[in-house]
Amino acid sequence: MHITVRGYGVNERKAQLLAIFTLSEVPDLDWIHFFRERSAYSHFDYTTATIRRNLLQVWLPERGALAGLVESVEGLIHAANLDHQFHTA
Repeated sequence: MHITVRGYGVNERKAQLLAIFTLSEVPDLDWIHFFRERSAYSHFDYTTATIRRNLLQVWLPERGALAGLVESVEGLIHAANLDHQFHTA
């Protein structure tokens, strides 16, 4: 399993910004666990992030934070891919 970000966008819901990332494939439960474990070390709040099918949704603190969030998500995905490869091989 090697997941990447295929695209992303921002929706506004109830005066809050929601970043939506389209993943290259649907992650399995192990991969989601690794992603959540790694996200605990991020300066972004991933506690309310949801992963449904191949969509990752994360609340943005402000619109100007999108670039940093994209970089953070890509790093977490890379780390989760490595963890998944190492622990499930």
